[in-house]
Amino acid sequence: MLWKFLGRIRRVGLLLVPSVAGFLVADLTPAAADLLPHRVVYTLTLGSSGAVGRGDGLMSFEVKDVCDGWAMDLKAELNLATEDGEVHRLGWSQVSWEAKDGTRYRYFSRELTDTEETARRRGEARRESIDAPATVTADLPQKAEFELPAGVMFPLQHTIALIEADAAGKPYLLVNLFDGSIGDHAVELGAALSRGGKDWTQPGKDVPELRGLHSFPVALAFYMGESPEGLPDTEQRMRLYENGVVGQLDFAFGDINVQARIDDFKALPPEDC
Repeated sequence: MLWKFLGRIRRVGLLLVPSVAGFLVADLTPAAADLLPHRVVYTLTLGSSGAVGRGDGLMSFEVKDVCDGWAMDLKAELNLATEDGEVHRLGWSQVSWEAKDGTRYRYFSRELTDTEETARRRGEARRESIDAPATVTADLPQKAEFELPAGVMFPLQHTIALIEADAAGKPYLLVNLFDGSIGDHAVELGAALSRGGKDWTQPGKDVPELRGLHSFPVALAFYMGESPEGLPDTEQRMRLYENGVVGQLDFAFGDINVQARIDDFKALPPEDC
């Protein structure tokens, strides 16, 4: 039973997240949100789980302002143990670069189970403009070229869109997202935004740089076409600050529920351009 869930984590573990009045199809104009370059470390703990007796781990995320783009580095390791003592270690990582004008995106991701590398993906997406179709040229796991639909979003572009939707009072954001972590296609991603504020008490370590900042809850539903009932293939919940920092994250695969809470945080200076 445990391996069923291990496989599911490998497929979606990297995806580090409706009416005229309540439905928003994302505006693809260049965003103006002021993102904070930073490095954050989260402790990972398990909530309720039917297949796993216990588990813990760490996840780190770094985003740097590198002049004409954003450089990102995600690393995570999760240790899972069944009630009969069977232990497995899952790891996933992704290094990526995203142009600030939304026209280019490069990625390299790896997934591991115990000491075995189970997946490796690398490629680059390019498009003429932010609302044009994109062409992805990949060389891992094999050489390939494929197209993404017009208006597809890259990861930080989506983060900015969430922040701008919250600022505009929009309750829902629906986009196609591509981060390169699950193959040669984009994922349909729905985000339900709830009312936020500046008085949220962050669990985990207190971060002075985040005190007094506006943040808001986001519920994410990922649709990868695997559910015949049209239900989300996986869901996440997070608290997002107005500067792009994720204050907390809860995600689930099957009946494995994982909670990510801030353990360490450091704001990073922009590169000298």
